[in-house]
Amino acid sequence: MPRKKSVSIVILSYNNREDLEECIPSLMSQTYQDFEIIVVDNASMDGSEEFIRTNYPMIKVVQTGKNLGYPAGNNAGFEVAEGEYIVVVNPDTVADPEWLAELIKPLKNDPTIAATTSKVLIYYQKDKINTCANTSHLTGLTFCRGLNKSADEFSNFQAVGAVSGCSFAIRSDVLKYINGFDPDFFVYMEDADLSWRIRFAGGKILYVPESIIYHKFNLSIAPWKEFYLERNRYLILLKNLNTKTLLLLTPALAITEIVTMSHAVLNGPKYIKSKFMAYLWIIKHIRAISIKRDETLSKKRITDKEFFGLLDWSIPFEQVIENPIMKRTTDIIFNSFYSLNMKVIRRIV
Repeated sequence: MPRKKSVSIVILSYNNREDLEECIPSLMSQTYQDFEIIVVDNASMDGSEEFIRTNYPMIKVVQTGKNLGYPAGNNAGFEVAEGEYIVVVNPDTVADPEWLAELIKPLKNDPTIAATTSKVLIYYQKDKINTCANTSHLTGLTFCRGLNKSADEFSNFQAVGAVSGCSFAIRSDVLKYINGFDPDFFVYMEDADLSWRIRFAGGKILYVPESIIYHKFNLSIAPWKEFYLERNRYLILLKNLNTKTLLLLTPALAITEIVTMSHAVLNGPKYIKSKFMAYLWIIKHIRAISIKRDETLSKKRITDKEFFGLLDWSIPFEQVIENPIMKRTTDIIFNSFYSLNMKVIRRIV
């Protein structure tokens, strides 16, 4: 019987055949070769499954039969994974030859590290950063850390708030303990929720600058994306924080509603509708969210106070505001307020 591979690489594909034609060869060329590849096909219609089965018969293919979304699709891959370490990578990426070796090394060397995340560079501008781990804001917002900065920056290993769902590794026992991704997220911010639960379970997340991967990244927010970003932000907060902490967060959450609603109003009626649809979804599913919350709270190994010591209070407004005067003014007003609210929470919880 063949020996189990130490690493299982899970790729979720939905009509990504052209991307896979570039991604898979870059994985096959890794200097670290003790891995299996699992491609979860989310009911693609572009011949992705046939392409893989014909050209890469050694790859495990999981056919979902319908589009399950990003979290549930990846979970289907986790179910057949055999590795001690699970690596999640987007199909629209191309990995540096040392990407996997560097990503796995800290997990092998330090048992206190639960997950690692890569330096993700922009495929179309390889001298620019897509993200060097994600920032995790106290209001549930998440941003690409280092977006559009020079690829030479963020060159040090660092404990961070959240993995990037584009490329990260996690211990299989940790992933099992926290029950993988939450399928309710469907798309976007499921990596932030996973990261919150990793850290509440007492795990550390390490940014690994020498694990480099290139992502075909495109920043845009369509109305349907606005819905998922806002709905999932509320979901992260409600299912992971206790009532006292949520009440203490009320000032920061209120001012964030001003920010996000202003964004919706400036972009038009479809965005405003998406915002209100997010509210309605949360109200409709509040009982199910409460059940998830009980499960999450039962697995907490650190307090909310310890957890908030790991969160970011500052929003990188330069990623969303182009006007320098407006950017500076917004930064001073809102981030000063967030900083104050964070200090109050850390003192009381």
